[in-house]
Amino acid sequence: MTGVLKPRSKQMNKMDEKRINPVSKLVWRLTLVVFCAILMVGFADQSMLGPLLNPLMEDFFQDTSQVVPLGWVSFVFTILSAISMIIAGILADRKSRKTICLAGCLIYGSFSVLTILVPHGQAGYVFFFITRALNGIGIGAIVPTIFSMVGDSVSANRRSISFAYISLAMLVGRMSGFLVAGSCGDKWRLAYFMLGIINLILAMGLLCIREPRRGSQEEELRHLILEGAEYRFRISREDIKFIWSNRSNFWLVVNFVDVIPASIIIFLIFKYLKDIHNLGNDIINLTIIVVAVLGGAGTLIFGKLGDWGFQKDKRAKVIIALFCNMVPIVFMIGFLSLDFRVAEGTSLKGVLALPVIWLMMGLIGAAMFINQGVNPNWYSTLTDINLPEHRATLISIASFMDIMGHALGPLIGSYLATSWGLRGAMWSVLLFWMVNVGLWLPILFHIKKDWTRIHGCLKQRAREMEKKLK
Repeated sequence: MTGVLKPRSKQMNKMDEKRINPVSKLVWRLTLVVFCAILMVGFADQSMLGPLLNPLMEDFFQDTSQVVPLGWVSFVFTILSAISMIIAGILADRKSRKTICLAGCLIYGSFSVLTILVPHGQAGYVFFFITRALNGIGIGAIVPTIFSMVGDSVSANRRSISFAYISLAMLVGRMSGFLVAGSCGDKWRLAYFMLGIINLILAMGLLCIREPRRGSQEEELRHLILEGAEYRFRISREDIKFIWSNRSNFWLVVNFVDVIPASIIIFLIFKYLKDIHNLGNDIINLTIIVVAVLGGAGTLIFGKLGDWGFQKDKRAKVIIALFCNMVPIVFMIGFLSLDFRVAEGTSLKGVLALPVIWLMMGLIGAAMFINQGVNPNWYSTLTDINLPEHRATLISIASFMDIMGHALGPLIGSYLATSWGLRGAMWSVLLFWMVNVGLWLPILFHIKKDWTRIHGCLKQRAREMEKKLK
């Protein structure tokens, strides 16, 4: 009863990895599908606002020239989502994450369903404003709880690819929202209603899954939990100082600047392609499909590269994320530099016969392919350098800052589009993008030290758990 951890062979650790999951691999995959589906539908729902700018403004104000009122809808939605996320993240590090996630799904789905009742005119704008704002409370509870559960379901060597699947689901959701909204036009109420119904059905799927055990995938704790030990540590006020003593945490959180350009682009891209290049819904939807496919491929490829590199260098995920932030700037400059306008009444076949269209899709597709490699490596790094009872809180704080960027993006974009025009608003995104690249550089210097410190703490926790087990 010395309390000293015995060295374990790689073969034993592999056996532990197979045994540690409280459910079989098949059930875990089904669980991951449920998580992905919930995020996909939720992100599709909240991504429909941009493509619906003109139909919504016409419905509420009979005027499509002023986008500021809908900028405020997006802003308030994301602010309430951010507040809810912080509260849910802290609770998730103390209570059942599955229960919190279920509550968020029910709230989010219910208010999406109520959108079917939105009337026409300015009264409809008020009703729509309220339902979308309250939706933010529900989505805020979903993100940190799902990411925390995924982090406790896979080992560090497979986290990036697991988060890549989650990121892919969010990307597919965003793009699906674009496609649905771009196709539905005046039937936007029905689109929100149907997505709400689907989300409520998926919420019931949470009742069929088992919540993963905290710390069960950490190398230092895995065999002890197999033998019956329980990781009882929970976040407390005293942990705040410890969390922020990890310098990487600060830089991972403040790099929310990277979502501002993306949110401006998402908010204005439909109107930009229509008003500047005179593209119709059919070619815009095709462009979105191409971008979504390439973005999804980038998420999986760079997520896998992150896991592969992590086994050789603990900085690998950060290096890949930095690369995926820098290179897309070049392609976006090319995309925004294109100067063409399709003749009125040109068919889809005629549009596709233009070489500039393929160049446009190639440039924005390449930018998305590379940039989507950031998310899985960012989430995985944030999970790797924090204790199991701190992860939901850190993810909620980091996501809170991201949401602030998403809230500011459409608002900034709407004002810039009004003052500088659509071209000026789109070019402004490059400034935010370049600032973000600089915020990733300090992480390279701190990541190894922070990772070593956390795993030293886990070893100490393992000794304490082993003593209690004996």
